[in-house]
Amino acid sequence: MSRRVRTSAKRGRRGRAAALVVFLGLLALIAAAALGALRTTRGQAFAVRCGVGDRFIPTLSGKLEGVLDRTFVAMGLTDAELRVKRRARAHEYEFEAPRHLTPTLCNLWITRAANAAGASVLRAEEWHQKNGAVVLWLGFGSQLTHYVMVTPAPEPSTAVETPPCIALVIDDLGQTMNATAKGVLGLDVPLTIAVLPDLRASSAAFKAAQEHGRPALLHLPMEPEGDGNPGEHPLQIGMSDAEIDALIDRHYKKYKSFVGVNNHMGSRATTDFRTMRALAVALDRHGLFLLDSMTSPRSVAYDAARQRGIWSVRNDLFLDAGDGSAAHVVEALLKLGAIARANGCAVGIAHPRPHTLEALRATIPRLQAEGFRFVTLPDLREDGATARAGGI
Repeated sequence: MSRRVRTSAKRGRRGRAAALVVFLGLLALIAAAALGALRTTRGQAFAVRCGVGDRFIPTLSGKLEGVLDRTFVAMGLTDAELRVKRRARAHEYEFEAPRHLTPTLCNLWITRAANAAGASVLRAEEWHQKNGAVVLWLGFGSQLTHYVMVTPAPEPSTAVETPPCIALVIDDLGQTMNATAKGVLGLDVPLTIAVLPDLRASSAAFKAAQEHGRPALLHLPMEPEGDGNPGEHPLQIGMSDAEIDALIDRHYKKYKSFVGVNNHMGSRATTDFRTMRALAVALDRHGLFLLDSMTSPRSVAYDAARQRGIWSVRNDLFLDAGDGSAAHVVEALLKLGAIARANGCAVGIAHPRPHTLEALRATIPRLQAEGFRFVTLPDLREDGATARAGGI
């Protein structure tokens, strides 16, 4: 065999070896990509649809359940309103559509949730024998995992009555003007904000409130029980009347735009009548009103203000003092609505937290659809709201 032929054969073998290496490398990349895809929800759902991933169904079902739970919160529903049956074949959910959503719109919400979880709507029907209830069967591939029935809300009463009102107050602005604080200011309902003084974003928060047409309160730090830190320049028991007056005067000259005051902390200061009476005198001199945040059940701030003759109101409920979930805040907002329906109006305090903003966005449309009217504290003052057992 000539040298030229032997050289050509060697080159051929090297070429085939190189091609084999490339081919094996591509196979390895494809296998790695496939294994990576099977770690994702979409990849697992695709495997189920192809008939080779039944072992992923329990995991996918759990993920769908989590997405559905978050969707129900976003729709303004509470756990108490969901009738849940966890069956071996498929988990069942039944609920009445909240007043601001029709069963058809609920269908849209649930379909989007299912798609986000990699699931499919296997079947959907409208049951006319149940007044137009919408029923959905959800699952992966041909495997049913969830069943949802949405019944329409009953027709509202045609009786003419004064709509109950809700006054939302958002505390603790002034620490930062982040996306959550801006989101709260952008809510499409009347509300009142309370700004902590002497923080880096205090002036910006008061300015933003003016730009959004939001009445603002001075969220005045006051002495708490225990060793909690209320912040700079707190109002304390033992301060003279002149010192309390100077404190309010200082803040009034610095920020100018606040229309009232509420306490930040203050579980000790608000229980001392002499201190609260001196505060009421200082507020009266500037034409300001008082919201008693009710950080102590023994607070006398409201009584001292009333005795002085200035308009005052009590907080009925802290809306986000629970477990840090949007679901808890939704429940609290509906409880605030029940208080308002019983008493004509209710005041609730919340804070600029992401889960609180999520719950407000979800529940406000529902409360409006159920006939509640949102107002600011100055609105209540102008309406001439008078004392009642619950606080106004």
